[in-house]
Amino acid sequence: MTSPQITVVTAIRNGAAYIEETIQSVQAQDFADWEYIIVDDASTDDTPAIVERAAKADSRIQLLRRSDSAGPYVAANDALPLCAGKYIFRTDGDDLCPPGRFSRQLKFMQEHPEFRASVGFWQGFDQRGIMPHVVTIPHSPRVFKWHLLLRSASIHSTACFETAALRELGGYVPVALSQDYRMWCTLAQRNWLGVIPEVLSYVRFHEGRSTNQRTDLQRTLAMGILRDYWRELTGEHLTNEEIDDLWAVAYSLPHDVRRALRMLERWEQHWSQDPALTSSERRELMKLRDLRSWKMLRGNLRRQPFNALTSVSSLRELSASLGGLRQALFSR
Repeated sequence: MTSPQITVVTAIRNGAAYIEETIQSVQAQDFADWEYIIVDDASTDDTPAIVERAAKADSRIQLLRRSDSAGPYVAANDALPLCAGKYIFRTDGDDLCPPGRFSRQLKFMQEHPEFRASVGFWQGFDQRGIMPHVVTIPHSPRVFKWHLLLRSASIHSTACFETAALRELGGYVPVALSQDYRMWCTLAQRNWLGVIPEVLSYVRFHEGRSTNQRTDLQRTLAMGILRDYWRELTGEHLTNEEIDDLWAVAYSLPHDVRRALRMLERWEQHWSQDPALTSSERRELMKLRDLRSWKMLRGNLRRQPFNALTSVSSLRELSASLGGLRQALFSR
């Protein structure tokens, strides 16, 4: 019996409300040479029974059960030794794969052997329907590498890994949350991560989603990853205050405007010294700088009008920032 070309992996806990639809989205793919390993992270609902029924009806589906809950990344690591496909496709147990995802992403990986993983765009939906906004990421892997110092951006359900690469990395770091962000940083630093500028996942928004349940822990872990990644790319160690400044300008939070914009300047100083960046990639990073600057100023104008307005040295400079924002928005 020949091995399938790809292995789909889902780690899930108490996902009975949505896992059947996720399985159906995998079965509806226009590419059929797959196996699907679903790791149940000690669910207390009907998730295992639903997956078992699906596995009886479709021999490509396999249920792996944990006796204790250790989180989605430990659960996903449990599947890694069993993956027979050359590529591993990830999808969360509440998200949906667009029908052409597998064939499109497999084609990209085969045509770009310089990349050992890929991610793409995603679109949200909830009980009211699909959301109009497509969440994009920079198309250029070199731009994406520097953009990751500002935010995670991609979503785990768009990920495809070369199985050998994921094993070489030892799988995921076995921590509860945010390890997809750490994985993007690790892959980007090695120049292994490609970007497909298409919607590769429909992401379900609901109250039970893990990132909604544990937002404080998610942020704490992500900030630790950000600190590590900054040091790896720049050689600098950031203080807790500097991490707060960088996080604030990345997510347009209420914060000291001048300190936050100084961190954005440091970010620019570092990427501007990257000899691998082309002129068009530098322009794209400058657009990202303009966008983050303007959002930081706008978000803090009422709370800190003096600091916000005096952070630009003249009306001409403010106008240039607005022009950069317009260019950034309309060129996407």
